[in-house]
Amino acid sequence: MMRNRRTLLFIFTIFSLAMIAVCANVFALSITKTHLRSGTNLEGYVNSVNFVTETTVAKRGYIYDSNGIVVAQDVKTYNIICYLDESRVGINNAIAYIDDIDYTASVLAKVLEGDQESIANLLYEAKDKDLYQTEIGNIGRGLSNEEKEEIEEYALPGVEFNETVKRNYPFGQSYSPYLLGYCQTDENGKLQGMMGVEQYLNTELSGIDGYRRYQADDNGYILPGMSEVVKESIDGYDVYLTIDSVIQNYLDTCLNDIMDYFKADRAWGAVMNIKTGEILAWGQSDSFDPNEMNIENYNNMLSQLVYEPGSVYKAFTYAAAIDSGNYDGTKQVDSGKFCVISDGEGGIERTYDKDAKECVENAQDRDYGYVDYDYGLILSSNTVTASLLTDTISPETYREYLDRFKLFEKVDTDGILENVGTINFTWPIEMTTATFGQGLTTSSLAMMQAYTAIFGNGEMIKPYFIDKITDSNDENKIIYEGQREVVSTPIKEETAQQLQDILRRVVTDERGTARFYDVEGIEVIAKTGTGQVASEGGYDEDKVISSVMLGFPYDDPEYMVYVLYEADFTLESSYKTDAVKTLVRSIALAEGLNVNEEDGSGVVEEVESSTMPSLTGHSLSYAQEKIGDGFEIVVLGDGKNVLRQYPSAGEEVYQNEKIYLLTSEEFKMPNLLGYTRKELMELWSITKVSFKIDGYGIVYEQSLKDGELVTSKSVIEVKLKDPEE
Repeated sequence: MMRNRRTLLFIFTIFSLAMIAVCANVFALSITKTHLRSGTNLEGYVNSVNFVTETTVAKRGYIYDSNGIVVAQDVKTYNIICYLDESRVGINNAIAYIDDIDYTASVLAKVLEGDQESIANLLYEAKDKDLYQTEIGNIGRGLSNEEKEEIEEYALPGVEFNETVKRNYPFGQSYSPYLLGYCQTDENGKLQGMMGVEQYLNTELSGIDGYRRYQADDNGYILPGMSEVVKESIDGYDVYLTIDSVIQNYLDTCLNDIMDYFKADRAWGAVMNIKTGEILAWGQSDSFDPNEMNIENYNNMLSQLVYEPGSVYKAFTYAAAIDSGNYDGTKQVDSGKFCVISDGEGGIERTYDKDAKECVENAQDRDYGYVDYDYGLILSSNTVTASLLTDTISPETYREYLDRFKLFEKVDTDGILENVGTINFTWPIEMTTATFGQGLTTSSLAMMQAYTAIFGNGEMIKPYFIDKITDSNDENKIIYEGQREVVSTPIKEETAQQLQDILRRVVTDERGTARFYDVEGIEVIAKTGTGQVASEGGYDEDKVISSVMLGFPYDDPEYMVYVLYEADFTLESSYKTDAVKTLVRSIALAEGLNVNEEDGSGVVEEVESSTMPSLTGHSLSYAQEKIGDGFEIVVLGDGKNVLRQYPSAGEEVYQNEKIYLLTSEEFKMPNLLGYTRKELMELWSITKVSFKIDGYGIVYEQSLKDGELVTSKSVIEVKLKDPEE
């Protein structure tokens, strides 16, 4: 019994002492603001500044092209910090400041290809001002790991580096920068999207930063018993686009060729899948490199430039007339000068009054005599098209059809900045000129959406370019997925098919305005246009916007190409079409279509294909046997097993296509002469070796020769040019 009492007394005593200690600590905190155990003065902490917060920056998501190739990524870079204070010492009292400014400047200038005198002056000025440390300007920022390591080899005292993150765009201006966009670092060192996808999906790409918040003593140690809160960062999502880097390259080549040949002020265009709405390429010239930020024009021309489309617009007038049920394509009509007056009931009628002032004529004032309505579109006659409003369809009904095509509304595609066109449709002459695309404006994006109904089955499909958004830690977890969206059905399927038949004749007829776009081996349908360029007080007397809208293959259109450029008017624009024809052929081949050139039938047939087997981890001999004949196998490395393969398992592979098998990270350089840009991109995707590509066409020069060793630090420079050169 006594033992139990002593035990209870002992426990009570210990408990009482503990309570006294806690109370004393609380009393000391409240009176002296001192933590008894650590001796730390907590006055600042009591005043709510005791918490230390460390930010854990979330990794920005990657952006991929339609083939899964990275087109935007974060890369580590380094900034040079130069320490000048002579009191700064390192381990074992070694010098830790710049003691020889001239020598240091000479080394930095050599490695960074800068001006030695300028670097030295910056350092001398900082030293004269007794600065502890300084930087050397832009030349010392954003260094690659290779540049950092090269400088470190010189062991320059006082020259150190801090790590930063930079957004890198491997394809530069060759991958639709006006859609992709770019990033800049804000005042907190955080990457922020400033244009395109980078801006529109900035929140999704950025993720959520984490943090660690705690109380610490004067030496930075966490105080016992004090709070600590940790919140993990959440990395940004990855974004996959519908833009195909290969087709994008073909489009850029086309636009650059047009700029060069016609001395154009600007050129722009897009490639789109008619059936799905996927945008496969989107470009303008001149463009910019998001790595260099050499941007002069911030306008996305395909969506923000509104313009008078000209005769390419006539397809909508014919679509309205045909769909109304009153159209007779064989009816003869006078293609001469067309003068118009009001019929007094909201409509218009043609007049042959010599004193009539509101008249329109064909291009170059041509008069084709009497022709049928179908042939009027083949000739692209303004007067025949205008006649549709006098005896086939009323202006009121025509206006309703234009609204169905939503040519003067926003398309609202994946956050693209848009400007909306307008139409003047009050007076007889305005109704007349509207039939051939004058006196109204629209955007290229709106035109593309509207033409999907004409090139397709009457359904109007919304263009889009964001394929999907996925969790960066689990690519199978899809956050968002783009999909085919039918905006409306402005015309019947039979109307679309009838109009496609006429547009095919626009290409094949000996007088068709698109006859010079007849691509050998591919049946295309097309409509050309020449629009006037508005200027202050009227129209520019010299400049026009030339354009062509194409769909192919004719029997079941799947691909749309829309190319436009502004230049001085020349008749050559109607027949110098090689750039666009090459683009069409390139797309057909890239998409696995066989261009039949033997009998000139214009048939487009599917190339024989098979599904790529899974070869990674298998022996090279097994892989070669599994692939079989009919393919060009490019083996990279001298290993016995396949480390990586291209195309990936499950993808379609076509006869005569190159198949790449990587068996070791270091390999002998293959002969790249004759490689296309597409094949270079495939090689890059499997090796991850740095490429610097100059020009367009096929490879004619490479920096590393055939048989030289390629390592992870290699940079392969290749030059391309047109095969005909």
